[in-house]
Amino acid sequence: PHHLSSSIFYPGMQLAESKDVILQPLSLLVWFSGAVPCHLAHPNIPIEISVSLKDEYKSFTVPVCMSCDWEMICKDSLFDSSCLVMIRHAFQSCSADNNMSFSFLPLPPTFDHMDSDNWAELLDNIQSWLIESVDPSTPEWAWGWEVFWYVFIATNPDFPGGKWSFWDPSIFLEGQFIEEWV
Repeated sequence: PHHLSSSIFYPGMQLAESKDVILQPLSLLVWFSGAVPCHLAHPNIPIEISVSLKDEYKSFTVPVCMSCDWEMICKDSLFDSSCLVMIRHAFQSCSADNNMSFSFLPLPPTFDHMDSDNWAELLDNIQSWLIESVDPSTPEWAWGWEVFWYVFIATNPDFPGGKWSFWDPSIFLEGQFIEEWV
């Protein structure tokens, strides 16, 4: 059996000189929960991603999919917005499917992914939630732990170099994303 995740996204629009509208690119982060058993893991695990448009738009524009190396995305300024998309999408999926609740979500409409103070506040909120509000043996905690490290790097992009904020030692420096980052 194949596992499928489907979402609908609404790209931003920019008015062109012709008064037509140009759909703006979307940056998406595909996050895989769980782990592949060692005996099934190999370097070329195929992932199929499809993008479709409603019929009335198909004669005007064609979606083009590109993949980028994760390390390239993390070093790019798009990382912050990709992280934000991942957080919002994962929150919507988790809360809709599992009745999970996260005190730090949804993000307020005023959240500015270009403002480091917004990221620092979100990081503090996630850390407090992990330490004070959720059982570490639950899937909610595991999800929050992964999100913590995404937000930590968005807040401290020079980590492990430069200056960075300390975190509670009960939040281990483990997980695929943070281990690859370090």
